[in-house]
Amino acid sequence: MMLRVDPARLPMPPSGAGSPAPPITLRSFGGVLRQSWPIIAACIVLCVAGAASFVMLSVPVYSAATQLLIEPQRQQQLLSFEAGMLDLTLDNAQVESQIELLRSERITSAVVKALGLSEDPEFQREDGWLSWLRGSPETPARDAESERVRVATAILTRRVGVRRVGQSYVIEITAQAFRPERAAEVANAYTDAYMRDQFDAKARVARSGADWLQARISDLRVELNGSARAVEDFKIRNDLASGHSGLLVEQQLSEMNSQLVTARAQTTQASARLARIQAVLQAGTSTAAVAEILNNQVMTNLRQRQQDAAQREAEARERYGPEHSSVVAARGEVEQAERDVATEVRRIAQIYLSDHDIAVSRERGIELRIRQLIAEADRRRLARVTLSELEAQAQSYRRMYQNLLEKLSETVQKETLPVTSARVIAPATTPLDKSSPRGKLTLALGTAVGLLLGVAISTVRYTLDQTVRSSADLQRVPGLSCLALLPAVGKRLRGRAKPLGLEAIDAPFSGYTRALRGVKIALDIAREGRTVGTLGITSVSSGEGKTSVALNLACLSAQANCRTLLIDADFLDCSLTRMLAPGATEGLLEMLADGRDTILPTRVPNLDILPAVFSARPAQSSDILRSKQMHEVLNRVAGTYDLVVLDLSAMQATTDARAIGRILDGMILVATWGETERDSVEMAAITLEAAYCRLLGVVLNKVRDGGAVARAV
Repeated sequence: MMLRVDPARLPMPPSGAGSPAPPITLRSFGGVLRQSWPIIAACIVLCVAGAASFVMLSVPVYSAATQLLIEPQRQQQLLSFEAGMLDLTLDNAQVESQIELLRSERITSAVVKALGLSEDPEFQREDGWLSWLRGSPETPARDAESERVRVATAILTRRVGVRRVGQSYVIEITAQAFRPERAAEVANAYTDAYMRDQFDAKARVARSGADWLQARISDLRVELNGSARAVEDFKIRNDLASGHSGLLVEQQLSEMNSQLVTARAQTTQASARLARIQAVLQAGTSTAAVAEILNNQVMTNLRQRQQDAAQREAEARERYGPEHSSVVAARGEVEQAERDVATEVRRIAQIYLSDHDIAVSRERGIELRIRQLIAEADRRRLARVTLSELEAQAQSYRRMYQNLLEKLSETVQKETLPVTSARVIAPATTPLDKSSPRGKLTLALGTAVGLLLGVAISTVRYTLDQTVRSSADLQRVPGLSCLALLPAVGKRLRGRAKPLGLEAIDAPFSGYTRALRGVKIALDIAREGRTVGTLGITSVSSGEGKTSVALNLACLSAQANCRTLLIDADFLDCSLTRMLAPGATEGLLEMLADGRDTILPTRVPNLDILPAVFSARPAQSSDILRSKQMHEVLNRVAGTYDLVVLDLSAMQATTDARAIGRILDGMILVATWGETERDSVEMAAITLEAAYCRLLGVVLNKVRDGGAVARAV
């Protein structure tokens, strides 16, 4: 009876459907770069060639630079004779303002006119360098002089750069031109135009200031004379020549204010004492702690008498009882003493009231006197206030007049000897070499761009690549596992595939053989209970190396002293028959027809072959493989051989694999690294599952990534 597959003894495929694609790691990215080096090299060559063409075809541009130093605020104040506090801080606004002035259209137009750039074809059109190279300047499209100046100004603005050197007062002016001497001329012309503009601006300001100062001094002289006459007239009318009329009144007012403060303090003290004694009277007690009561000898005697009477009353009550005549007499003495104390307290209250009235009357008298002095002082002070205002006004006019006279003198000096706020510290010289294009830098940049472009294209190709390139790609298919990654063996000869070879025998220590041994180990584990006797080898499409895998896997089994039968069931190619039994006249079809034994031995010990010999390809190959006769043949050879390996046609070419798959103990699917798409592998696996085939796994063949093969092995 035919042996069947025991799923419990097979390697379990990874569970889970629709696993996400593995991320790009540094190791996988290195593999991508190694595989894509032709693309990267081509991108680098193209970019370097483009950069070289740009360098050779571009017109050289020369740059010249000059530097201006903006004088700090301290030097400007010293040169302009301005007194006052010197500002030693770095005036950023001042430097930025000068930079904008250098960039202004006024300075640029002055440079254009000074150098005659409106007649230079280089500064008339953006492509003026073409006519300059030809040596025959073209006539400008506009003949008007103003239009030519405007065009030259616009072009020159784009070719001149003005920047501040760090955080200093130095301004650098850079000019570009197609001729080195023209670049130096433009840079120096900018500094000359700026210096002239500074001289002219200061002279204009000085002239305007002098004219204004002269007119203002004339008006101020008239106002100063009138103010001085008004002061003298007021002194005469108010008899304030000596200036001592109000001093005595102010002194008296100060003394009376001091007395008022003292009187108010006394009144407050008397009011407090009166309020306290009145509170004692209202409370009806004579034991309150009042200073006048405590210090009064009469009150002290009365209280002593009261205490003695109270003591006698207490002793008599204790000795004779509360109704005894001595007790009643003692009680009367106590009551009389209390009435005497109350009378004395009322007398003290009358004294406090009298003191309070006297203090209030004195305070009111001082306040009345102060009001009288204030009125008198106001009358005296009013005249002095008016006089002070007139004197202050006259003094202000006098100071203004003196300041304007000094300013007029300084302004006249500035007009005759103007001082600029900048100086040239490094004039522009004729450049010795071009500034652009820079050959080495451009070529280096082209190389870098080519490298980045190649890496980007390789990364995009790897990201968009849907082919199978690793075991992780296969594990994304539900229920599918990768048995081995077989490296590419040999090279193609003149556009044709290299003939089949016994790699497992000829190169037993090669990476191909080591990887294939992993497949054999998986089969051996499954065959420990003799559950796998017949094994089919197929592929997704033709040319993926399934026949080579079947042949070498059978050789490995034969080398392990296992009797192995290799059946050539690929009716499209019959490669095994041509290699191992080229002289065979009978094969699989004859055995199926009449049961003849057409199995032939090979040069490999323990390995036999059942060839496929026919003159014309059978039209119904699928029916032949799923026939009852094929089932009987497999049962018969499975009892004789330890392992039967069938080389089947590719699934995209025929349906043979689906037809025979259900009567086999297992099948292995072969896919090509970097060529077979993941969707094709998934569709093949689904198709075999729908046909009740037992797919053991996938062998990824022709792997050109040595690192991936080494890690898998």
